[in-house]
Formats: sequence, structure tokens, C-alpha cells
Amino acid sequence: MKVFILILLTALFLGCSGSGRDTVELEISYALDNGKTCKTYLADHFLVTVYDDEQRKVTEKQVKCDSADSDKITLFVEKGLYYISVFLRIPSENKKDWIRKFYGATKVEVKDSEEPVKVAIEMREYSAGIEFKWDSADCSKYDISLMTFNLTSEGEPVEADEWGEKIKIKDYPVPCSDGRFKVIDISSDPFYSAEMNGFRRQGDKEIRIKYKNPELKVTDYTDTPVKIDDKEYSILVSDMKVSWEFDSKSIDSCETAGIEKVELSVSGSGFKAKQEQKCDDRFSDFYIYNLSEGSYELHLSGISPDGETIFESSLETGEIEPGHIGEDILKKQIFLKEK
Repeated sequence: MKVFILILLTALFLGCSGSGRDTVELEISYALDNGKTCKTYLADHFLVTVYDDEQRKVTEKQVKCDSADSDKITLFVEKGLYYISVFLRIPSENKKDWIRKFYGATKVEVKDSEEPVKVAIEMREYSAGIEFKWDSADCSKYDISLMTFNLTSEGEPVEADEWGEKIKIKDYPVPCSDGRFKVIDISSDPFYSAEMNGFRRQGDKEIRIKYKNPELKVTDYTDTPVKIDDKEYSILVSDMKVSWEFDSKSIDSCETAGIEKVELSVSGSGFKAKQEQKCDDRFSDFYIYNLSEGSYELHLSGISPDGETIFESSLETGEIEPGHIGEDILKKQIFLKEK
């Protein structure tokens, strides 16, 4: 019995300690200039935030300035890539908000190691930032998967910090589902001009929605919040759903009609596209995306197994204006006629 209890206690100790085989000790240190401490600036705490390889928050710790080791923190993490940010925060005059006085960030690849992985972060005085926010429900509402951001000052792209490295905020990609985008450590002196473009899919060239803020002012030591309301979007294109069925009620299946596949051609206003699908008796709809303002012709063909067009019909759309995307998609119907 005593042996069993000893084994059990040993297992519990190893399981509760942070030095198990699946975790690695990560020591994060951060130092201010010239040996100064956070008490020098009458600060309250360091805010240390750790993100995983997809930049999802793993943990966030406040390290009080009056603690014994306020200039470092030790965590136990799984192996992998991590992003780390540190802010030195000072109470504001109203005692409700925090002023971000100093900032540092880096990224680190944590590999299997019996020794602690040490990361030293260089802190520097924080200038200002911007946090753009939008309703992620708009992504499905407008069928948007990707946002790109441009931030300029006097016509030039602005440099900001990205995990300890300087980058230009020019066509910077952000998944629409994130619902936010932070621009870190920029000057608070000038006015900025912000532009956001929304795309349906990565790699698309056609901008579906556009947001502009031509004169944006930020505040020292804080991240200025910018809420992007969908009423501020300019919708630049339209989408169309094309449904179809046979013109004759006596034809109720693809087999009856002798059709193997259905082909839709779209042309007009400098736009050309062709889609093809198997004739499956569900009369599946066609979807056309990113149509600019103009009129279009839809041409639907029913093709036999030997490649002959034996059914066809055309439809003029009339003038299409931008604004009908996502949930507000345009709808057209074509009745496919036998030749």
C-alpha cells in the first residue's frame, strides 16, 4: 500500500508541475532603457500577452511593478511558434483607462528543450496606435472573406510595428472574420488617411466594398478606436443568381431532355465568363460575382452527351447598378428551350 501511495504522489507531482514532457519553460524578460524600472515612470504593471501561431491569444498576465521580479515572467507552453507583446501601463487621470507608456514585441519558435527558452524583449516608448473594428457578421452579409488595409500620411504608406519589425500598412491583408485590425506604434503627430477594401476570396482583383476615412487623428500613448459601420461602406459591384428550368412542362428531367451538362455564358460591359455544370435534375443555380455597373446578356445552353447543343435560351439583364451583393444578390431566371 505504501508503495502505491508513493507512486501516486509522484505521478500527481509530475502532472501538476510545468516541466512535463509536452511543455517547455519559456522565460520572457523585458528591460527599459538605462536600467530604469517601471517605478521610475509611476507605472502600475507590465501587460504581457502571448499568442499562438495563428495569433490567437493564449494567455495574458499583469506583472505588478511592486512584485519582486517585475521585469520578467515564466510560462510553460507547448512547442510551437509564439507571438509576444509587452506594454508598460500607467493609470490615466480618470483612473479608469490605461496609458501605454512603453512597448515591445517579438516572435519565438519554442522547440523541445530541457533548459528554459529565454526571450529578451527590448522596450521602447510607445507613440500611438489605431484599432479598427467591424461587425464580423458583415462578412457573410456581403460575402467577404478578406480585408486589405492602407494607411497613409501625406500620401505615403505609414510604417508600424509588427512583432518587433517595421512594416508598411499597404494592402495589408486581414481575414474578415477577425472583426478587428490593430496598427501598433505609429506617430501621433500627423493626420492619417485610412482605406479598407473587401474581397470575396483571396486572390480576387475585384474590390466588392470600400471604406474610407480621409482624416483620422490619433492620441498619444493609446490605441484610438475606429468603429467601421456598414453604412459607411461603398459597394462597388453586384452579384447575380441565375436559376433555370425547361421551358416545356413535359420535360421533367435531364434524361428526358437528353442533356448531360448545362453551360452559362455571361457577356457585357467588358465582362466575359463561362460556367458549366452537370445536368443533375435539381436544376442547380448559377452564381456570377463582382459584376460592375452595366448591362449583360446571359446565354444558357443544354449540351448532349456527344457535345451537341440541343437546348438554348438567352436573356438580357437590363442595366445593373452596384450594391446587390451577399444577402442582397440579384436573381434572374431562364427557361431553357429546345432548338
